Amino acid sequence: MSTVTFRLSEDEKEFMQKMADFNGLSLSELARTKILENLEDQIDMDTYNKLMKEHRIKDESISHVEMVKKLGL
Repeated sequence: MSTVTFRLSEDEKEFMQKMADFNGLSLSELARTKILENLEDQIDMDTYNKLMKEHRIKDESISHVEMVKKLGL
């Protein structure tokens, strides 16, 4: 397993430690989990934005009423 080091102010470290304690995690677990979650959220938003841009260019959506007619309901 690798080690990553980053600098924090004492206030930032104290805040992070309190949040780690609150969540029942070590400081290392909290940092790793939150960093990875944030990066995954970034990827999700980037994917969403790209797909929405494609959707706007070629919108093939239909209304609920049109879908009901199409399905014969």
